[in-house]
Amino acid sequence: MRKVFSATLALIVLLSFATSVQALESKTMQRDNGASAWACWSNATDSNLITDTYLSVVKSNDGTDIYLSTYTWNTTTGETVNDDYGYMFTKDNVFTIDKKLNSASLCEVPINVYNWYTGEMKTLNVTADWTGTGEVQKGSSTYVSTNGDYRFKSTSSSSHRTATATGSINNKDLGQNSYGNLYNFKSAYIDMEK
Repeated sequence: MRKVFSATLALIVLLSFATSVQALESKTMQRDNGASAWACWSNATDSNLITDTYLSVVKSNDGTDIYLSTYTWNTTTGETVNDDYGYMFTKDNVFTIDKKLNSASLCEVPINVYNWYTGEMKTLNVTADWTGTGEVQKGSSTYVSTNGDYRFKSTSSSSHRTATATGSINNKDLGQNSYGNLYNFKSAYIDMEK
């Protein structure tokens, strides 16, 4: 009887070990930490023209994505004068942000933009600085999904606060900052199939 018990126990241990190895081999885990900042400006270039500018910077493990758009219209006629949009990705360290979201800075970067109104391409040199003003807000979430032998779990946490921002394009001030935000995030996911 003892031999049967010992053999059964050994078999259970071996099966458990095999299952653990198999689960480990099919397990995938990914983590991503990052930060972002964005802002809007409005600038009256003369008595009839207003230019609105939007800038967004997202830094993650892969690098930094930068989005820029500027839109100018004539307040008297309603006519569109300028409509530029551009995007760039870089692995260079062009964006820094304080862990407590007190401040952030984008050093001068050249962004190629397309003018939807004229069809022309041009390069704009953009720089910006943010200063946190509001209280830091925090949040987190967890998601779990199981389907047979497959299991997926994701977790995320973030913190953000409102901010004021200054910026320039080709060394020209972007005008009155209408809104700004600073954001930190952490995310992870695990999927496993037995």
